[in-house]
Amino acid sequence: MKTNVIYTNEQIRERISQLGEEISRSYSDDRPVLCICVLRGAVMFFTELVQKIRGEVVLDFMTLSSYDSGTSSSGKVRMVNGIREDVKGKHVLIVEDIIDSGHTIKFLREYFSEKDPVDVKVACLLDKPMTRQVHADVDFKAFTLEKPSFVIGYGLDYDQHYRNLSNILEVESL
Repeated sequence: MKTNVIYTNEQIRERISQLGEEISRSYSDDRPVLCICVLRGAVMFFTELVQKIRGEVVLDFMTLSSYDSGTSSSGKVRMVNGIREDVKGKHVLIVEDIIDSGHTIKFLREYFSEKDPVDVKVACLLDKPMTRQVHADVDFKAFTLEKPSFVIGYGLDYDQHYRNLSNILEVESL
């Protein structure tokens, strides 16, 4: 596999610190922020990000699937494991690794909005707007990909491999 580093670990961590500050400023009341990690891809981003958010933060995790295998989304989102926390009366911050087709974020916004939260916001490590199939608002993003690259590292995978890489790499050829 031929790859090219597009974001170093230092760049990622610096941007996550800035993002944590942006997120902290956006919540002006004392209500808790329920940060929901969409497993597995967002776990590295999530653990770094929640440490940078000021105020009361509650953590929860969920597993969704929209990738059958390989590099493309099936477009059908299914919940594998849901959260345990009640979202009613809380700020909900969905933390995703990459916003690609938009199907997952659309599904999650609709799902959580029905449960009476104060609000539902989305933070992602990477935004890939050129591959959107449905409208998906992203409130906080670390980086925007400028071309429709397939990327690995820092939680992002290819068939469950390469999540442990500390940088984000563009896959030039498999």
